[in-house]
Amino acid sequence: MNSTAYPTKHASPQGIFAVGNTRFKWYNLAKDLENITQSEIEKAKFCIENASENFHDKDDLGFVIMHRCGENYLLLVCTWRSENELWESVYFDGSGDFEVWDRNKIHLPTYCVWEMGIVYHESKAWKTFLGTERTDNNKQDYLQDFFEGEV
Repeated sequence: MNSTAYPTKHASPQGIFAVGNTRFKWYNLAKDLENITQSEIEKAKFCIENASENFHDKDDLGFVIMHRCGENYLLLVCTWRSENELWESVYFDGSGDFEVWDRNKIHLPTYCVWEMGIVYHESKAWKTFLGTERTDNNKQDYLQDFFEGEV
């Protein structure tokens, strides 16, 4: 048995990010949260606002994970499309700006162990929402239910 613990990261909720009619819960995820810069967050938001998915015209709910991986970022943009399946777009900032991470493969990566803590919480929160009458108040309850902590 390996006595070396696998490193931990921290998830920090950053409020609601609106793009047109779509509302995202925003999470920062990093070993050291202070290393996620406001400049990189602005680049990430610009990417989502201008994405080919056109979130402006959709009435959707979901969440974003801004994951600092070493010196780079993965940007996971997830929506529920008002159903029980999680839809995802993944962006990478390898060129200095966020661009679609081309994952055109048969068997592809989904979520790492750190992202899974947030995704698990969001899955439970969404299942709770699906069991409601899905009113505006229920949507607000979902949007206020954040995860925070060590993963």
